[in-house]
Amino acid sequence: MTGYMNQILNALLKNGDYMTANELADVVAVSQKTIYRSVKSINETYKMTLVESERGRGYLLNYQNYLQIMKQSPEKDYVAFSPVERRNVIILSCLFNAPFTKSIENLYHKFYVSETLIQQDVIQMQQDLSKYELLLHYEKGRLSISGNEESIRRAINNALIQNHAMKQETISDFVHEFKDINFYDNQFLTTQLDLIQRLLKTIIPYPYNVNIYSHLYILIKRFRSGKVNELVEINNLDEDERRIINNYQSVMKVSESVIRNTGDYLNTKLPSIESYYLLQYLISMRYKHDLAFNEQVQPEVLALTKAYISGFNITMNDGRVLTLQNDLISHIKPMLNRLNNRILIVNRLKKDIQTTYTTLFNKVTLISRKYEQLESTDWHISDDEVGFITLYFAKYFEENQTKKRILIMCASGIGTSKLLRVKVLRAFPEVELVAVVSKYEYEKNIERYYDIDAIISTVNIETQQKVQVILTSAMFTKLDEQHVKEALYGNLY
Repeated sequence: MTGYMNQILNALLKNGDYMTANELADVVAVSQKTIYRSVKSINETYKMTLVESERGRGYLLNYQNYLQIMKQSPEKDYVAFSPVERRNVIILSCLFNAPFTKSIENLYHKFYVSETLIQQDVIQMQQDLSKYELLLHYEKGRLSISGNEESIRRAINNALIQNHAMKQETISDFVHEFKDINFYDNQFLTTQLDLIQRLLKTIIPYPYNVNIYSHLYILIKRFRSGKVNELVEINNLDEDERRIINNYQSVMKVSESVIRNTGDYLNTKLPSIESYYLLQYLISMRYKHDLAFNEQVQPEVLALTKAYISGFNITMNDGRVLTLQNDLISHIKPMLNRLNNRILIVNRLKKDIQTTYTTLFNKVTLISRKYEQLESTDWHISDDEVGFITLYFAKYFEENQTKKRILIMCASGIGTSKLLRVKVLRAFPEVELVAVVSKYEYEKNIERYYDIDAIISTVNIETQQKVQVILTSAMFTKLDEQHVKEALYGNLY
């Protein structure tokens, strides 16, 4: 099977219910036509209906047929991998094991690929790892990776992101992505996450809970599987790094406790620098409530906050702008720490945000790039981070909108007007529907409707009052919905 077919099966298996072709296309990041072809190929490959389809509902995995296939050949890996997924699996295995070697035969035994394809993989993986200043060695049928520990862990973290593991919203879903996380490891790591929350008197939300869990998971696997050479000792940190420890002494104590517990769990003494690495994660997250480690706001935080607000031509004229500013500061402060320490987070709602708030997302992206260029930053604000910032502006603009009073108009006022009413209110539940009228009824009683903001109409009409007329089809398609949205809200989204 192709990687697309594998991803479709995985999506249906996890969802456990019907999914439309559009929903599957979003998950797999392909066109709907590819979904149609892939579903047909899946059923043809297994010579049975593995994926059922129902008009109006979409696709559903036939779980009984799926179990039957798995029972027939339990040893065969029916989960196909795309080339990128396959290379990520190989890279992860070698990174965790670094700098020790692993045999090509053991690494590739479940992929059933040719020697030529392996050679191509090695070349591509060498290029991928060079971004982290890591070297991939291929000698005598064995692979190994060499480089400093910080680079190895950054590469592992990025590989986890590529495997979509970091998009899981809960710890249990993250654990489900990795078969090698045993019961005892998961219990220990979950306990440490609970300890952090208890000591800091807070709740750590997604995506920070997954980030901290994965950081400790990587730490445990590296000390078990590879040979860890820490080049930096905590006593040799520079002035800025020591200042961070001094500013967050209470959080550092929490970090030290967790690292000490982890060392005891591994039956080894972990380098003290690990406490500083964990500290970076603990101060790089936005907490569920306003937990303030200190009251200082760095100039660069204020500068970036000001850049975003002024970029939208928003002036500080009321309390709502002050709320927006404080929300941005609370997010940007830990975000800059993430960027400076190359800590990546994943925004699982990124695609939804890009689709729903396209104009806002693009505007935040443009402001971010201008700021990076103006300040000559050595970091880059990712699309995942842009998505989070976009939500603050979406909240601000939506709260500032006055409720739109609308009129729905059809030729007769009956029949299709009922369908149009349902579709309009479903798409725009925030509007106030004054009435559904015919063109004749409106023109006869125009004085009744002087206080409306817009008319959504299937017929052309000239109005004596200054009211917006938005023409749509009677079926109110997705294109009509987008047209109305732009007309009502000035293409804000």
